Amino acid sequence: MSWLRRSRLLLVLLPALTGCPAMSPLAAIDPSGPLRVWAVSSLERVMPETPPQENKPIELFAARGEYESFQVVVFGPKGLRGVNLQVSDLSGPGGAVIAKDHLSLYREHYLPVSTPSPHRGGPNRPLGKGWYPDALIPFDSSTRPQYTPDAVVYGSVPIDVAPGNTQAFWIDLYVPREAPPGLYTGQYTVSAANGQAQGEIRLRVWNFELPVRPTLQSFAPLWFTHTTAAKLELLRNRIQPGRVQPKQLQLLSPAGLNLVELGIGAGANYHNCQANPAPPPEVFRKAKEALNTDLPVYDFAFDEVDHCDLSQALRDWGRSMHQAGVLQIATVSPTPELLDDGSGRPAVDVFVLNAAMYEKAKANGMLDAARAKGARIWYYSALVLSETPGAPNWQLDVAPMNFRISSGFFAQALGFSGILDWAADYVTKGQDPWQDVSYLENKTVYQADGLLVYPGDKVGLPGTVVPSMRLKWLRDGVEDYEYVELLKKNPKLYAQYGWRVERLVPGLESWSPNPAELEATRRAIGEALSQP
Repeated sequence: MSWLRRSRLLLVLLPALTGCPAMSPLAAIDPSGPLRVWAVSSLERVMPETPPQENKPIELFAARGEYESFQVVVFGPKGLRGVNLQVSDLSGPGGAVIAKDHLSLYREHYLPVSTPSPHRGGPNRPLGKGWYPDALIPFDSSTRPQYTPDAVVYGSVPIDVAPGNTQAFWIDLYVPREAPPGLYTGQYTVSAANGQAQGEIRLRVWNFELPVRPTLQSFAPLWFTHTTAAKLELLRNRIQPGRVQPKQLQLLSPAGLNLVELGIGAGANYHNCQANPAPPPEVFRKAKEALNTDLPVYDFAFDEVDHCDLSQALRDWGRSMHQAGVLQIATVSPTPELLDDGSGRPAVDVFVLNAAMYEKAKANGMLDAARAKGARIWYYSALVLSETPGAPNWQLDVAPMNFRISSGFFAQALGFSGILDWAADYVTKGQDPWQDVSYLENKTVYQADGLLVYPGDKVGLPGTVVPSMRLKWLRDGVEDYEYVELLKKNPKLYAQYGWRVERLVPGLESWSPNPAELEATRRAIGEALSQP
């Protein structure tokens, strides 16, 4: 997706659905009615019409330094008044405690899809019209330095729920790095004018630890909110903001930053096949020195230029970057010309490929050739490609597994060392993403394409962003990726369990859409890694 497509005139499609939770007859709530409460996994999307389920303990498994998420769901046939949610500390082995401060609570905000994203064929189809939970409104907004109560339009709790509607809450549980392995238990409590109900939380902490800095690299640029707080929100969810200012590095590096992108553009993209002359190495060298970091430094100068004749320009830019110790990343397919910048090394260090580009490069042998020369391959998803409709897509109205698997087991199985989204916060001028997330490209709507976070202004957090559920699913996939990396460090274990990853993802369009299969794979690997 070319960054310059923001200059296009995009149609903002206004919601045309009825039955939104916020538009339902709240005045008809009878607080004497019953309160139903239950918990489900993070990969189950809870729609307003989702029927009640049995209240069973939620079973969670995680390593130290890992986030594990679940959802608490409420329903009242006569409506609910003033719903609130609290969690307890988790008690573990030998008196160990995971304090409730390590559990982050959010209310799920529902958004309308009146025009579904396109279906290009195959079983990986959009899920249709409806109200989708996605934006996550944090309970702790009032404790943050940016909090502006007069600006709040959408609050977290307490909340009223209309008769017959279901409302979900998202809970992130972070396992402290000092937590002893073993079983931890606690509870969540839902209270309302209708009454009170509890549910049990059961967490098994495994005996291994995930690194602070993710192995999987990524790039999801913030177009409009460039604050340190916004970039920290991405990093908390294991996704890299790419471009950072030197003054931001001190705060961002300890939060898991694993690369920096310079932002020196060639001007060449999907709409323009003319590239600016390559700057001399000194330009890149000065930009890199200003960062004063040991992290890998990249420059993303060419975006979607397969249809252009720019091999020489890419070679010139790559050679100049390399002389300054900067790596070139580009959304371009590998070719023989791009595997040598004149010094023997690839002109492009990271080839970022969408599904169609990947399949073509695999078929013509250039994928293996690029890897043999030391180049890395990243995955990116934008829109829905007719050539490869079964590949993971990143719109609001697709199944959650599209996100979770793409940054984790999918990336491991197919050899991707990173992922890229063309934007993290893209909206058109005048568009309110708290009501409408439609993106129009060539007269086709793609729901929430290029939007992983929501502007914080309407939840009282101006100058920053709040996460989407889709961002959380990508984060959980990044952590799945780490499980396989740890497994690879033990050849004996990898020989025993690596086949599970291949079975889950036989190919780019043949990955399993079943969350239970993914969780079974993750648990099998987790149990293996946890053994002394």
